[in-house]
Amino acid sequence: MSDTALKQSVDDTTSQGILYLVLGLMVFSVQDVIMKFFSDQIALQEVIFLRGVVTLMIISPIMFYLQGRNAFISKQPVWAFLRGLAGFLCFSLFSMALAVLPLADAMPLYYTSPLFVVALSIPFLGEKVGIRSWLAIFVGFGGVILVAQPGSSGIEPAMILALLSAVAYSAQSLLARKLGSTESALGMTFYSQLAFITLSGVVGLTLGSGWMDEISHPSAQYLLRAWSVPTLTQIGLIIALGFISAAGFFCISQAYRLGRANAVAPFEYSSLPFAVLWGWLFWGAIPTSTTVMGSLLIVASGLYILHREVVRRRQEKKKNIG
Repeated sequence: MSDTALKQSVDDTTSQGILYLVLGLMVFSVQDVIMKFFSDQIALQEVIFLRGVVTLMIISPIMFYLQGRNAFISKQPVWAFLRGLAGFLCFSLFSMALAVLPLADAMPLYYTSPLFVVALSIPFLGEKVGIRSWLAIFVGFGGVILVAQPGSSGIEPAMILALLSAVAYSAQSLLARKLGSTESALGMTFYSQLAFITLSGVVGLTLGSGWMDEISHPSAQYLLRAWSVPTLTQIGLIIALGFISAAGFFCISQAYRLGRANAVAPFEYSSLPFAVLWGWLFWGAIPTSTTVMGSLLIVASGLYILHREVVRRRQEKKKNIG
């Protein structure tokens, strides 16, 4: 195959990867709508538990068909479960934030995750971070201040939950790097959902009776309300969440399998327009000018950090070749 044909083939698969990523993020944005809808109806951990069961029922037969029993054997089970714990915290905290925040306010705060990935890569991976990346981090957190708009009464607790979910997502991403050399995408999804089921089940056994449901804040209510028998509508939406989870993880796994990471990753921010659209359609929420400005700063700093990561890897590759 000629160099031109090879380049064309790589470009084609990267284009497919970008399409898969945008599709996966669009699917996950629908999940956010459902989780926000559930926030004043049903216990959060009950939703997570049932969603995990449905997801495992979908992906387990696929894994067995593709790889047999070996598909369920992890070479790094402890790290795989820890990644699942990080994902569980990320999903729980972000869902709690959605009980209060409009989607268009919550998503930019969640998009601070690349900033935390850079900061956490120092203690976890021993990587060096240059002054330019640190400046981008400070710019990004300037955007956070614009979105949060702290006043005399302080910052809305739900915004802190959204930021903490970004920290958990960063830990999940770093652990994915560690697991990527030995685990398949489906295998990581399986262990993540197993962690979701286990942890939400423990929370359910501890808090599921509603004995702590005394705090009036909507985020706390979402977490602490008693488990109940879902209605037919709620059951239908939970089943939809299971299919959304399976489809979303598949699309995102395909995105990074087919496309070059440095070309695909910037499109992670494509879910922000969906968040604005769903927020307007379902709740009539329109972002304020300061939210838009803050979002732009967060996205710009995240994109710059991705760019610096690409440059750094190219430099390392040249050194190794030299």
